[in-house]
Amino acid sequence: MNPNQKLKVCMVVQKYYYSDARVMSYAKALYNQGAQVDVLCVLGQISLPIKKGDGVRVFTIPIRHKRGNPIRYLFEYGISFLLFSLWLLILYFRNHYDVIHVHNLPDLLIVTALIPKLFGSKLILDVHDPMPELFMAKYHKPANHILVKLLSIEERLSAKLANAIITVNMDCKENLATRGTPADKIVIVKNFPDPAIFKREKYKKEFVLKHSQFTLIYPVTIAQRYSLDVAISALPQLHEKIPQIQLVIIGEWTDYATELLSLAERLGVSQFVRIKPPIPRDQVPLEIAHADIGIYTARSSPHMDIAIPGKILEYALMGIPVIASRLRVLENLFTESSILFFESGNDSQFAGCVLELFENPARGEELVQNMDRTFVRTQNWENEKREYFDVLRRLLPQGLIPQGDDQCP
Repeated sequence: MNPNQKLKVCMVVQKYYYSDARVMSYAKALYNQGAQVDVLCVLGQISLPIKKGDGVRVFTIPIRHKRGNPIRYLFEYGISFLLFSLWLLILYFRNHYDVIHVHNLPDLLIVTALIPKLFGSKLILDVHDPMPELFMAKYHKPANHILVKLLSIEERLSAKLANAIITVNMDCKENLATRGTPADKIVIVKNFPDPAIFKREKYKKEFVLKHSQFTLIYPVTIAQRYSLDVAISALPQLHEKIPQIQLVIIGEWTDYATELLSLAERLGVSQFVRIKPPIPRDQVPLEIAHADIGIYTARSSPHMDIAIPGKILEYALMGIPVIASRLRVLENLFTESSILFFESGNDSQFAGCVLELFENPARGEELVQNMDRTFVRTQNWENEKREYFDVLRRLLPQGLIPQGDDQCP
């Protein structure tokens, strides 16, 4: 980077910075390039403390993101919108950012950067999750529902304010384009875990010294769309043949978590289920290393059929076999030889997959080897990072980011 001109970037996200792997990956890549990187976000959970010394400045508005019904989200987004606008304006006039990189949800968060844009900042809208599909999945609404249509309009208007749009895969790009965002304005930057955190070699001893339990793991989001009830409903079929089985779920407590424990009690399998609170991201690899199988039980829906699950990518980097619902996005991303698929919502098939890997450990090793060969060694964050820096080069003056100088140390 030109030593006389330092790139200044502000990330804006309505999540806690240290719980959002995608935002952290961008910030780390920029900082390693010599950029000044600020993040404006909401408050996090007490169990996820702010870390010092990583070079990224984190500013928080006094709001915590909480799950709830549409009215709760509208209230949160409304208050957050005002606070983000004020905080961002103050930060902008102190720092004069070259780029403000806004991450949805919601898409309209980009409006908080309107004044900086008028003064010359370039705006990027990063669509992690297309809002119409997410709303349909969370609240079981059809595509012609009035709120889905309003979200489509909100998406299109927000995209018009951006100088560039980033999204996570081709399905999301096609959906955005179908709803009116110019396809040539959209760049795909896929989600990939940080290989410096999810470093398999670092945990070799943990793999060798696995405890006596046979553990299925699911980390992070506990929400109905992920259909973890499928895994719990399979436990009565499994515990007689695998008496040491444990289902470990890690994530923020929600109403759905309460439903899952109630279901486990009704089925008489609560002793085989552990729901653990959120942990810092750099502790997730250790939990995965202690597990025998990584699971992903999401039920097919307009959103889940296109959302790339970061959890499966983490399992892949850590080298444990994966059992997952047969979803379009997974069939497009992985080969049949690298994941054990079951039909979405079918707990008997899920149980059969678990038994297959328990009774035949060599099958699990084969899945891991195929995942390494077809995915881990061919797709990674380094490739996606180059796409991101190409977007910045197109937006910014020549020389601010030199060609080819986007390798993180």
